[in-house]
Amino acid sequence: MARLHSSLILLFLCSLSRLGFCERAEQEGRDEVSKPLYPTHFVYQNTGHGIGSSFSLQYELGYGSRESRNFTQEGIEQGVRSRLQVQDWLALEAFGGLVIDTTKTETKGYAGSFEVIGRLLSQNKHHLNLDLGGGYIYDYRGDHVPRVRLTLSYTYKKLDMALGSLVEIPVGSAGRDEADVVTTLAFSYGFKNWLRLGLETGLEDIEGFFESEEAEGGAKTIFGPTLAIIATKNIYLKLNTAGIYAFTSNQKFEGNRRKPDAFGFLGRLVLGWTFY
Repeated sequence: MARLHSSLILLFLCSLSRLGFCERAEQEGRDEVSKPLYPTHFVYQNTGHGIGSSFSLQYELGYGSRESRNFTQEGIEQGVRSRLQVQDWLALEAFGGLVIDTTKTETKGYAGSFEVIGRLLSQNKHHLNLDLGGGYIYDYRGDHVPRVRLTLSYTYKKLDMALGSLVEIPVGSAGRDEADVVTTLAFSYGFKNWLRLGLETGLEDIEGFFESEEAEGGAKTIFGPTLAIIATKNIYLKLNTAGIYAFTSNQKFEGNRRKPDAFGFLGRLVLGWTFY
């Protein structure tokens, strides 16, 4: 699987090389290539900001060597995300995906979500950006989960910073927490108009620090770099590689389900197109 992922990434980068995207970016000018083809430079953040009256479609490929509910599951995840930017401050998003068990070569689960995200405060007027989102996900466990998202962000010259929080409330799901909270922090720096490199971190299930038994594997963190590239006027690429560390392991495992290792790895590739 690692060889397959490397081949896909290499093939895509080679195709970009043939397009000469570096030279094209410089020729098209700063205003053109700096358009926000994606609403965020990050993989695990989300905002309502974008270019009004545009539509984005992106393919997402994820791999995880350790189960982490909110970021991916053990195995290969493939999904398609669509985004309609109604106004500069308002977006509608939908996602559909599946997870394939790498050991048995079979589908482990399906997921689908819908979300409305809006920008409530803008840095130009209020010194920082504030985005609020609300929606629903049918997750890979087969549970129905309403969710609320809040993101604070700030831009200083070529540096972007974002602090996010995602709250999910599983409905009628046995063996789940009453509410799940994921907190994320991310930084990104623009080395070129078309190239950014950042760092993303996340923390979930922090109640595992305080409870003798935590329903979803205990407190854990994710951390790793994110590469973002504007390939052409309409195409973008984002790649994140991250480590996972479980601080606690106070979950009961039934049947043949094995206890995961404390350390793990996640990788996620996002290839998108934005149409104006």
